[in-house]
Amino acid sequence: RDRNNGSHVFAVGLPMLAAGNALKEADAAGFQQLTLTMASAVGAAELLKRTIPAQRPDGSDDKSFPSGHTAVAFAAVRFMDKRYGGTIAPYTPWLYAAAGLTGLARVEADKHYWRDVAAGALLGWGAANWWAEPIQGGQMTVLPSSRGLAVFWRRAW
Repeated sequence: RDRNNGSHVFAVGLPMLAAGNALKEADAAGFQQLTLTMASAVGAAELLKRTIPAQRPDGSDDKSFPSGHTAVAFAAVRFMDKRYGGTIAPYTPWLYAAAGLTGLARVEADKHYWRDVAAGALLGWGAANWWAEPIQGGQMTVLPSSRGLAVFWRRAW
């Protein structure tokens, strides 16, 4: 049994969902921003994997840091959140949960440590935050706080 299946599904499915949303909206600028987001997230993750040797928990290689699957998942979700915040607002928490499950699945499959998935999530989130431009609606932001994480929702009126 392949314990990676869940992380593969989200790492492929979330970017496909983001691309599908851009196509549905006939949003050529958004599709370009998504392409830049994904290329940046994957490129940065691969560069770090080749620069910082870190043994995977299962011992299969030394490319554990950071998690590329998690970077891709969070890049896709942050892109959708920032670009289409208003239209996807009811789904935003579920999308972030799916991205988080991607990281959890990588840890459970013994492919990454928590530091790897946290770094991947930050890479993906940061890439989307850099490239994506909002076109409508609200936006969810998650920030560290003294007691864990603070979640903020912002919407222009």
